[in-house]
Amino acid sequence: MINFRDELEKFDFFTDNVEFAEAHEETTQVIEVVNYTLKRISKELNNSNIQIEEVMAELMEEKEQQGYIKDLKKSLNQHEEEKLSLVQGLVVVLDQLEDIYRYSLKNKGDSWSEQIQLVWKNASSNLLVHGITRIEGENTLFDSRLHSAVQVREDKSVLDGMILEVLRCGYVYQSHLLRKAQVVVNKLG
Repeated sequence: MINFRDELEKFDFFTDNVEFAEAHEETTQVIEVVNYTLKRISKELNNSNIQIEEVMAELMEEKEQQGYIKDLKKSLNQHEEEKLSLVQGLVVVLDQLEDIYRYSLKNKGDSWSEQIQLVWKNASSNLLVHGITRIEGENTLFDSRLHSAVQVREDKSVLDGMILEVLRCGYVYQSHLLRKAQVVVNKLG
């Protein structure tokens, strides 16, 4: 039996065929250049992958921050709504105090009337400190932005459009109108 390996080792391709030997040297050089180029491409790809990973990490971080900001804004809006709800609840309590105040104005002979009027004025001052402004407007001209005309009367001794009586105060919290004042307005002829 013939051993092909031994036979191939005996045969020297490079000495027997000069063209093959020259082509082999050129091929080796081309393969080395291709190998060097592939190593450079591999290195550049590695650098590109690292940069892509950094960009992706920054994008993920930015996305997380945007989500966090969105959650904070949502929470802030909820707190603002809660605050507004508390202020509106305060207005209900103030309405009850106003009922007593209005009653005391009609019954001025009693000593407690003066005390309630003082409490009413002090409450107004305290409200201002917290950004709540009371809207009344008796003996001033009617302003549809602040007042709601509930009744109309005719009094010739007073100018047309003048507020004759405040039935229920209105309130402004910071720049937000909570409620217009309910008033009686003078209407001539």
